[in-house]
Amino acid sequence: MIISRITSGLGNQLFQYAAARHLALTNKTDLYLDLSYYRQTYDTDTPRSFKLGQFAVPYRMLQASPLEYVSKATKLLPNRSLPPLFLFLKEKHFHFDERVVRARANCITLDGFWQSEAYFRDNAATIRRELTLTGTPSPEFNHYERQLASTPTPVSIHIRRGDYVNHPEFSKTFGFVGLDYYEQALRELNSRFSATQLYVFSDDKAWVRENLPLPDNTVFVQNSGPDGDVADLVLMSKCHHHIIANSSFSWWGAWLNPKPDKLVVTPRHWYKQQPTWNTKDLLPSTWLAL
Repeated sequence: MIISRITSGLGNQLFQYAAARHLALTNKTDLYLDLSYYRQTYDTDTPRSFKLGQFAVPYRMLQASPLEYVSKATKLLPNRSLPPLFLFLKEKHFHFDERVVRARANCITLDGFWQSEAYFRDNAATIRRELTLTGTPSPEFNHYERQLASTPTPVSIHIRRGDYVNHPEFSKTFGFVGLDYYEQALRELNSRFSATQLYVFSDDKAWVRENLPLPDNTVFVQNSGPDGDVADLVLMSKCHHHIIANSSFSWWGAWLNPKPDKLVVTPRHWYKQQPTWNTKDLLPSTWLAL
């Protein structure tokens, strides 16, 4: 069995799921999710909730299974391994770690963020196919989905401010990527395509309207309800091209788009103050980093 410790927001949840799902497929075994992170709140993190239940992905809840006791048995050796029975893999560094995809044991526990396509590239088609919605995540979703389907060249642009500006930790670690990046990305987009329709996804739409010059026909997507973020991410994936933020959320909005000719513009510098984090494996090679 594969156990994945799921934490943080939707983008990180998807990375943690995808790495574990690839490992479950490779080992021909079941995937269990440990959701203990969501039992409390954390001063150093933005409050989050579990979102993978909105997708038709195959997993079991560790807390609801007798096999939870298998996991608890490793408490005798906290965060350690006992191969070939138990293997505990905690993320050692930010870039790709080959030992993860090669892991073999009766019970493997993953604890980390695993932010690289390299952890699941070999099963990308399966993961994209499984990450489909089980329902309608917002009252507005169907309207926007129809609108995107009838738009010749829709382009998503994700502008994240919120906790990147206001949270005491995230504003230092990530930080808003800046207007210059978006202006440069739009110039690149316009140099390649003569007719596009922009769809803005942002947690600060008023700021975007006031500060970023955009065409008059730009659509500001507004999904409401507790799963509006799920609706936003899936709608991003239905666009043809993408301008993303330094955010795992819009990373996944772009990655889930299966079009081979898509343009994905991404910030080159993902973190504001993480000099020891090597991001060389974060961005797919076909994406354009500015």
